[in-house]
Amino acid sequence: MAELIFVLVSPQRGENVGAAARAMNTMGFDQLRVVGSDVHQSEQASWVAHGSQEILEQAGSYPDLAAALADVDLVLATTARRRGDKRRLHTPAEAAKRVEALAGSVKRVALVFGCEASGLSNADLALADLLTTIPLANPYPSLNLGQAIMLYAYEFSQASLTAESEADPDQFRALKGRSQALLDRLAVAEDDVLRRWLADSLGSLSQRDVSMLHLLIGDVENAIKERR
Repeated sequence: MAELIFVLVSPQRGENVGAAARAMNTMGFDQLRVVGSDVHQSEQASWVAHGSQEILEQAGSYPDLAAALADVDLVLATTARRRGDKRRLHTPAEAAKRVEALAGSVKRVALVFGCEASGLSNADLALADLLTTIPLANPYPSLNLGQAIMLYAYEFSQASLTAESEADPDQFRALKGRSQALLDRLAVAEDDVLRRWLADSLGSLSQRDVSMLHLLIGDVENAIKERR
């Protein structure tokens, strides 16, 4: 079964984090990580959580996003605007379906939300395997943090995060590492469209595709060795 972890980056108001915990609890989720903030420990957060204080008490605290994602297999980052990133933006429902399709290949999935004022930085978004956004008829006023998390929690609660046949989650993690190492070896620039495409495409692979790509990368690596 894939474990869904909600990650909040630099939240500014305890009330919003309390609302997030309540939304998570309502939909059956309890894994919360907070980056660069301690507002989840405030009285305001506890008061708004209303029966979901245990999620706040057990929430993990991290100095930066990279540390919070160190043991995660698949990262989905929420964003309200493109900021020049050409990667595909998935709706909450599409994102949930992507994770559902990969339930046998990943063990921990992170859903990352930015701070209320500015969202996630470009550096934060670069750590994500998939980008997701909530389509709005009017961009202003935007949804607050609690509302956004409720929407995502609902969509993911409707998806099955249990695999029909259990697979080794290390295979997916290893594929991510091998593919990035291959691009580095081929001197593909960090801002090259191929890297963006790869980051977006890996998140939609089936277990069969993961196994096939391991074989393909092995063939490419052997071909490179033979040419030297």
